[in-house]
Amino acid sequence: MNKKYIVPRFQREYSWTQDEISEIWKDIISNIRFKNNIIVNEEYFIGSLVLVGEDKSTEFQIVDGQQRLTTLTILLSALVETFKEIEKEDLAQGLYTLIEGKTVLNKPFFKLENEHPKPFLQKVIQNFEKVKIAPETQEEVLLNNAYDFFVKRFQKQNLIKDFSEYTNLDSILIDETIYTNFLEAIRDQILQLKTIYITVSNEDDAYTIFETLNARGMNLTTVDLVKNEIFKALRSQHPNDDAKDNWKKIRTNLSLREEKVNIDTYFRHFWLSKYEFTTEDKIYKSFKKLVKQNKIQMDQFLEDLIYESDNYKKVTDPLLTDWKQQEEREIFNSLMALNVFRVTQVRTLLIALLTQRNKNEITLTDLKRVLKIVENFHFIFSAVCSSRASGLESKYSKYARRFRECKNNRDTRKVILDLNVDLKEKLPAQNTFVENFGNLYFTNDETKHKRLIQYIFKTLESSLRKTDELEIANITLEHIIPQSTVMLSGAVGKIGNLLPLAGSINNLVDRKDFKTKMVLFEKSELRVVKEFIKENSTKDNWTEEDILQRTEKMAIMAYNNIWRAD
Repeated sequence: MNKKYIVPRFQREYSWTQDEISEIWKDIISNIRFKNNIIVNEEYFIGSLVLVGEDKSTEFQIVDGQQRLTTLTILLSALVETFKEIEKEDLAQGLYTLIEGKTVLNKPFFKLENEHPKPFLQKVIQNFEKVKIAPETQEEVLLNNAYDFFVKRFQKQNLIKDFSEYTNLDSILIDETIYTNFLEAIRDQILQLKTIYITVSNEDDAYTIFETLNARGMNLTTVDLVKNEIFKALRSQHPNDDAKDNWKKIRTNLSLREEKVNIDTYFRHFWLSKYEFTTEDKIYKSFKKLVKQNKIQMDQFLEDLIYESDNYKKVTDPLLTDWKQQEEREIFNSLMALNVFRVTQVRTLLIALLTQRNKNEITLTDLKRVLKIVENFHFIFSAVCSSRASGLESKYSKYARRFRECKNNRDTRKVILDLNVDLKEKLPAQNTFVENFGNLYFTNDETKHKRLIQYIFKTLESSLRKTDELEIANITLEHIIPQSTVMLSGAVGKIGNLLPLAGSINNLVDRKDFKTKMVLFEKSELRVVKEFIKENSTKDNWTEEDILQRTEKMAIMAYNNIWRAD
């Protein structure tokens, strides 16, 4: 039938992963039976659908069921492509009528209409002649993954394997005819799917049902529910749908960079940063309360979400181009460091600071100062000591909101002072730090700490230079005693056995003895290397005791001087 099913503006985006896709695939296959080697399709109930529209209508909006309908559309499209590849054009064209319909004026339309991932869904998946487009957003990645999953399952060997595993198929001689029959059985099984559908007559009921379904266990996220409320308040006005367009701007902001950001994570950090600290499952209740109290105006709330998503991407995936002025370089370095440390709780604070800077509510000097405080704290607390972060999230939420309330430089500096005192109270003791610093390890086989150790050497180098006139470029890590030294297998990867070197010098010293390496080290312009030469010039060799002593010395200097809590 030529009915169109529309994914409405308030709906969440496609979110199924391989777990859900595999499950529906197994359900479809397992309801295909063989009786006397004849394929029999059994009925399969896929759950209920909730739709907006009159029973006799040709268009319905999907309130509940869009994940299933989208997945089935992707499956059908992959099956169409498979029929084309085995040169079964009639089967491909016939099946495609389930994806694309025709109006009474013979105008084509897709039976599943979804504007969220346009044009990716339409061009890459729904079109009969597909166009290759690289996925950009998280939704597009998931759509692409689903399509690739089904294409792979439809390959002959995989399909036979799945039929053997999930049906009562006995051993059978497989030829091209049988393979085609299996593909047709999948098609027929989709046509045998059963559902119960419930229709409501207007969009107001749809918004209410969407929220009610969540209360009854539908797996909706906080963002799904907040988006539903925003779209309910900011209705589309022909020809524009500003709310939908603005929501797309948020999605685009969060997916522009290599590090794609989950919108649920962003919204949680935004909420904790700007409104109040609460657990994930209570944010929506908190949101509704503030809306009812007129403390949230939907249009401004949406504008704030857009604005701060731009700052959030600068926090989660920093680029030097975000900070073009030389005096801003320290901001970039601190943000990069926090990413190397894999610290996420602090993002609540960071987006507040960047927002304040954009509004000129915090000076550049104060911004750099607070970022350095946070960087130094998390180097010791998180990166080296892996301390438990309990209480930090609520602390950062509190300080984020305090920074946002600052009216002048004096207020800001008072908050910075209080934050510094609070963080110092949570710092691990020196002996704990020294012990954990000694566990940092890097070899070609164990690379977990590589980026952190590179960060340590770059920071040490900057400290020795005492100015920021020169930026340290990429460095390699040279093992003073080679990694192949069996006698030092336990110490060879410790930081006391490592030196930062340019790649060209590293190649020169490779596999050389200690005395020869010391001569070649002279070619380096790095202060860290020059200090090492100065301190060890009288030595004829480098021992395990030397490694352990240097490791401990570096740890003590790091704790008391370089990353000292002021």
